[in-house]
This record gives sequence, C-alpha cells and structure tokens, in this order.
Amino acid sequence: MKLNSGTAADVLKTFIQEDRIESRIYRSRVQSVSYTLAVASFATSAFLIGKVPRMNADQLRNITLVIDLGLIVVMLIFLWRLRPDLVLLRKAMKARQDILDGLDEETVKDVNVFPNVENVKPDITDNDLYSDVALSVAVVLTKMLVITIYAGSFVG
Repeated sequence: MKLNSGTAADVLKTFIQEDRIESRIYRSRVQSVSYTLAVASFATSAFLIGKVPRMNADQLRNITLVIDLGLIVVMLIFLWRLRPDLVLLRKAMKARQDILDGLDEETVKDVNVFPNVENVKPDITDNDLYSDVALSVAVVLTKMLVITIYAGSFVG
C-alpha cells in the first residue's frame, strides 16, 4: 500500500505495539502454565499423601510417577508449541522496525506491513523461557524423586 512517511510510520508503530503485546501474552502463558502445573504437582501429592486412605507405598510411587511425568510432558509440549509462534512474532517485529527505520521524510512509499520474515533474525530471542520451564520441570522432578524414593515414609 502506498502511504506517505507519516502515515506509514503510524501504521508500523501500531503493528509493532501489537506485536509487543502479543509476545508478552505468549510469554505470560508459557510461564503461567509451567508455574501452575508445578503447583498442581505439589497439590496432587499433598492430596494423595493426606487424603487417600489405604494406599500402599507402591501405589503412591506409581501414581506420583504417572502424574508428575504427565505434567512435565504437558509443560514441554506447551513450550514446544508456543515457541515457534513467539519467534515469528519477534521476526515480524524486527522486520517492521527495520522498515520504520528506513522511511524517508515527505515521500510516498509502497509499504508492506506484512513482510516476508523468513530470513529475518530476531533481536530478542526469549531464551529465558527455557530456563523458566526448566526450573518448573526441575522442581517437579525433584519432588517426584523424593516421593518415589521415600514413599514408604509418607503412607502408614
């Protein structure tokens, strides 16, 4: 679409702002899901230890393994599924910022607000999401190992 520089800059700034909001939403979802599932793991174990009568150590061990490994798989699948979308958002944001930086004053230019981002390298990598999910996974694994190793101590 052909736009003058002022209008093109306004359109690009709006798109960049929307990209930032959407990337924050994706990041928040990944973090919230991983933290919530870690808490759910502890809540499930507390329920199993305190409220389920006549459970022997082997049953507690097996149920804990299945539930906690399932929660870990859900955390990892969620990250695996949302990460490519977040990378594409960051690439689009970088491409739009480059277009915005290349605008000249007082000229009418054909501006594509949906550029091809295949070869764009995002300037924000969001690698810290791996550590957020890894921390939740490590907490759940540690709790799972403690309960499976010492299951006899928790049932009576």
